[in-house]
Amino acid sequence: MVIYETDQAYVMTAQHDHALIAGELASEWEENAFKNRRHKQDFVYAAREHDRGWIRLDAAPFWNDQVSAPYTFIDFPPSPRFVFYRLGIDEVEQVNPYAALLCSLMYKELVGRTEHEKTQDKQIARAYQEAEEQRRHRLRQELPDGVTFDHQVQTDVRRMLFCDELSLFLCSREPGTPAADYEWFADGLSFPAVRHEGGRVRAEWLSEQSVGLSFFPFRGKFGVTHTFKKVDKEQIHASGLLQAYRSCEWTHRTFTIEHIMEIKEHKENT
Repeated sequence: MVIYETDQAYVMTAQHDHALIAGELASEWEENAFKNRRHKQDFVYAAREHDRGWIRLDAAPFWNDQVSAPYTFIDFPPSPRFVFYRLGIDEVEQVNPYAALLCSLMYKELVGRTEHEKTQDKQIARAYQEAEEQRRHRLRQELPDGVTFDHQVQTDVRRMLFCDELSLFLCSREPGTPAADYEWFADGLSFPAVRHEGGRVRAEWLSEQSVGLSFFPFRGKFGVTHTFKKVDKEQIHASGLLQAYRSCEWTHRTFTIEHIMEIKEHKENT
């Protein structure tokens, strides 16, 4: 779960719903960035399905007694986490082996950013990484020649990570929150292809319905939809997290993604 807290509630976004936003973002990427239509379709599928391993876990959210709050994707225990990571990539591979390769590499990067304090957790993470390395080696052998050259693969993974971060920016705080108040994105989103500002892309709320980007790899201004549940704390106290979550209605809100430079140019011209 991607979760942030308000005074009265936990705003809870299932990981797969967060990934669906990443897929919407990927689908809007400039067409000329891909060698052909099939290549872009593979990329979009990978971005959209990369968190599908969380679907079963998020259907029944867990309470974290240590912090008196629901478990999030950040603090969820490693042992079940890595089992479901692997199952999710297994499911992607059944449909699209190239997308599975991208998902596996994306998780290699994300898992590599996490430092585990306990020896057992380190061992679990290492075993997961080793198993996925074997998967990637096999996929590279099985995919058609010319599909898996390193530049294309690494470029697609960086694009996926950018879509993932932008989706988290939209889901992990209240709309309109100043960028400086984000734990991870105060200095912008990471995208090494950007040659200025240290490979960071500035993201900021222009209003409660619109986000502006300093670098814009998309076809043009577009909208994305965020689906989540706002679970009341009193209801959790009364009936428990699982019942409160399942009885809560889904909420939908739509955001517009724009290019900051285009907005400034428009204001100057008018």
